[in-house]
Amino acid sequence: MCRTLTDHANGVVGLLAVPHAVALLPHPDEPWVETADGVRLPLRAACAQLADWPVGAVREFGTRSGRSEVDDLFAVDLAAAAEAATARQGSTGRAVLVASLGRLPSAGGPQSPATELLGELLAVPVRCLISEPAAARLGALTTPGARRDALVVDLGAGTIEVIGADNAIVAAGAGELLTAAVAQMLGIPRAAADWVKRGPCLRVDGQRFEAEDGTRGFLDVAAPATAAGLLAVDGPGGLLPFDRRHGPAEWRAIRLRLKQAVLASNFRRAVRTLGHQPAQVLMVGGPAGDEELTGVIARSLPDGVAAGRGNVGGNCAGDPLGHCYAVALGLALLAP
Repeated sequence: MCRTLTDHANGVVGLLAVPHAVALLPHPDEPWVETADGVRLPLRAACAQLADWPVGAVREFGTRSGRSEVDDLFAVDLAAAAEAATARQGSTGRAVLVASLGRLPSAGGPQSPATELLGELLAVPVRCLISEPAAARLGALTTPGARRDALVVDLGAGTIEVIGADNAIVAAGAGELLTAAVAQMLGIPRAAADWVKRGPCLRVDGQRFEAEDGTRGFLDVAAPATAAGLLAVDGPGGLLPFDRRHGPAEWRAIRLRLKQAVLASNFRRAVRTLGHQPAQVLMVGGPAGDEELTGVIARSLPDGVAAGRGNVGGNCAGDPLGHCYAVALGLALLAP
């Protein structure tokens, strides 16, 4: 109770005469999840356990407006993430953000709806040569130094795909969930959060700045007066101010903790579900370009497991493609 009241000038504490077991049941207005075993939990209570559950453990998600079946669900509790980063109480909000994955129903027959729809639009026969995870693995293994038994991790906007030599796991929750978490925590638009989440920031004041490691210096060009005292990152048009409630070092701790809670935890549960202990991990996809994220995932692996970012096409003729386009190159390699 004392930890809960830390950083608050005042508070109200009440004692409810409700048994603990009853208190765990979802309130009618509270979001809830139901597992494949038929256990129903409040969403916030489930958040603390989701990282330890296998992919696909949650089969249903419900809110006051209705319920929906899901193939997988992952969520992050911003209050818990902030507490783990020792952020000041109340400075990051208490929202719970959810990413879910649902399988599209087939229109009939073995073909996928996308294949059927493309065939109708083009008026030509369409067939699927390879699955997307298999194509991503084929493209990723063109990285110089990649082992044939490497575990490929395709980080996308909505899903994390962990792909072994014989099977693959697709887990809900990836780059877009991290963007939403940063936007909700800081109260900024998602377009700005997509830049803010990527790396280090500065606190600017005119032409002076303070970095996350405590160093101070001078900018080449003075920041606008409206950015005085705000944290800022490099954006598409120069410095992008975004927050004045946190210090640079505090925001760094929160940012890294969010990446741990959203992506590294999700990656680990996918690896456990796959049941494959990797000797080498190869990361591809848009979020793999995040230097901090690469380090966060690498630090979550057992000692002795090599992890790095893919360099797609590095073993092929022409210029390499970097960490993106693994699926596209995998499909191209299958072309007759």
